Amino acid sequence: MDTENAPNNSKDQEDTEGKDLVDESTTETLPDGNEDKESAFSQKVTETYADNEALKEKFIRALADIDNLRKRSVKEREEAVTRTRNRLIEDLLPAIDAFKLGLSEAQKVDPDGPVYQGFNMAVSQLDSILSEYGLVALEPTGDIFDPSLHDAIRHEDSDSEEGIILQTIRPGFRLGESLLRPASVVVSK
Repeated sequence: MDTENAPNNSKDQEDTEGKDLVDESTTETLPDGNEDKESAFSQKVTETYADNEALKEKFIRALADIDNLRKRSVKEREEAVTRTRNRLIEDLLPAIDAFKLGLSEAQKVDPDGPVYQGFNMAVSQLDSILSEYGLVALEPTGDIFDPSLHDAIRHEDSDSEEGIILQTIRPGFRLGESLLRPASVVVSK
């Protein structure tokens, strides 16, 4: 057993001699080894604060990303609603045209009759409902021709100034800022 303890004792002696050298060199500046502990503790505290700052920064970035995602999803949802509304109303435009043609024909036949009154009520309700959603009819007779809003079907000689809309063949429609259909017009030349 002595042989087994002998190598360990010599190793322990080497370790303690190394410690003695370290302790001797540090004992001059650090009494009782407390400053070593304080230095290690101070370094650990500094590292912890640095880690805390890094985690805070990551947290703030994550919050900003979540806020941006929320804003982007709200904007995309609003754009989808607007696209759907535009498309739906755009699909209704031929039906609106048909109702207005029916109204004008019923007025020619019997302006006081029940058919005219029925068409008139239906067209008025339809116009009222669609105007609540922002639909604006473009009937530009008498206005100056604007190629971004009007589609010139033909040009006619007129006493009017050149570029004035003489007649609206088919009204155009705008929903908010987007043009759903340009007005078909006859323009003076």
